[in-house]
Amino acid sequence: MKTYFIALFIITFPFLAQSQITENSVKLKQINIVKTNFRNLKSGEIINKTILFKDGKLQSIKTSDVIQSFFYNPKELLDMTVKERQGSNWKEVVNYAYNKEDQLVKFTKKYEEGGELVTKTVTITYEGSRVKAVTKKSNSHQTLIEDIEYVVENGLIARRSSRDRNQQIVNKIEYVYSKDNIVRHKGLIGDKSIKNYTFDDKNSADLLIVKNIFGQNYKTIVPLVSFHEDEFDFESISNNNELSFPLLQ
Repeated sequence: MKTYFIALFIITFPFLAQSQITENSVKLKQINIVKTNFRNLKSGEIINKTILFKDGKLQSIKTSDVIQSFFYNPKELLDMTVKERQGSNWKEVVNYAYNKEDQLVKFTKKYEEGGELVTKTVTITYEGSRVKAVTKKSNSHQTLIEDIEYVVENGLIARRSSRDRNQQIVNKIEYVYSKDNIVRHKGLIGDKSIKNYTFDDKNSADLLIVKNIFGQNYKTIVPLVSFHEDEFDFESISNNNELSFPLLQ
């Protein structure tokens, strides 16, 4: 179900839209978002989000009853997030681990599903231009394994392939970039739907956020994490602000 976002950005003066400012001079303080499902307004979900920052780094995302807090390691890379619902014991905890080159090597998420505690672990390895991510999801009944391979070209994720237990490719997506924006997701094998993205010419606040969270390797880390964490969109690595993405099937 498609959603749209209306965001109000409150930052230190001068504004993001002014091209003459340097990136380091901009520090986000607060973002207020109204998320509305426009496809079915009668029953559409409306969510108000408040995103807070400290010294330009993301500290928390709060909705009406859920708050997600962000914690950083000594190198100021994202180390852990904790999502809690007020008035209940419900909690989701995500941990991130990096190698000496500050590349993401492990993503672990612990949460409840069907009354049981589930641990999802994504182990990431780097082999030249290829990045392999193996996901294991376990509880008392099952272990689900997902095998994903990414191809990196010029520092950007160019393709994503999914393999089954027999190592056969069951899904492949190609990513196309233009002017430092991700402009197309094209299904080559399996789901052959196409998403074409358009962008404005203003500096992106989302890009500033992910740079401050994941450091120099954000262009590969964000695509890896975006398939597991809703708070990080693949398109946030783009220089400009996303306007729309018609889905072709």
